[in-house]
Amino acid sequence: SIFQTITLSDTLIFDEISEGIEITTNEPSLPVDDRNIVYKAINKVISKTDIKKGIHVQILKNIPICAGLGGGSSNAAGTLHALNLLWQLDWDESMLQNMAAELGSDVPYFVKGGTQSVTGKGERLHILPSMPEIWVLLIHPPIALSTAKVYQHPSLVFYPHHKKQDEYSLTFRKAISALMEQDWGKVIYNRLEIPAFALVPELQELKLKIKKMGFPYVGMSGSGSTFFVLVESKKEGEELSKKINLKTNLVQTNKSAIQWV
Repeated sequence: SIFQTITLSDTLIFDEISEGIEITTNEPSLPVDDRNIVYKAINKVISKTDIKKGIHVQILKNIPICAGLGGGSSNAAGTLHALNLLWQLDWDESMLQNMAAELGSDVPYFVKGGTQSVTGKGERLHILPSMPEIWVLLIHPPIALSTAKVYQHPSLVFYPHHKKQDEYSLTFRKAISALMEQDWGKVIYNRLEIPAFALVPELQELKLKIKKMGFPYVGMSGSGSTFFVLVESKKEGEELSKKINLKTNLVQTNKSAIQWV
């Protein structure tokens, strides 16, 4: 895959407490116990240190849940960064990425963010030339797709790697070249759309509708159900947002996954 960070983000606020792990959030459907990936990240850090303090994290959600936008993964990476600074652990980026890989396949990417190619199970990362700051409209259908169901759908065929191939297939190399040339039509492709559309045909109808409106650069993010549309300007993005009777976010590409306030 090719991953790109954008300006849509959650806000995490960290406060030391005497003991334990406490999580509060503005999102009622988000678990605040050991099912939460931020909770798991804190436990991971504590297990590798002799820290005796506790931590309270307030998660202010802005990234939709189960939307294919990496909200949970980015929060986990942010937690590793924050505790590394707060508790003066002095872990380098390599250490943080190794810990991130133990939390989830997308978490290592968010340790740094930007424009990167991601292979293997998400642990093999290669920095690519940065994308320009372009406007992107995110469209959020009111549909929560199960990542497991998308990956397990019989329409998704996995091709075994040939022993003599390296981790970059010819198709992937062409996509990276197109990215550098800003040939978006040859970059935007998501095999997960096939099972997602089979599970929810309305998603395919939405994509076709957007294309018929004159926006060819549209694709599904991750396992869905969010769509991203590359637009030429902020004004064009705002106009499209008004025409789409769904929740939207108008964002820009961003070089960094973590921003400190």
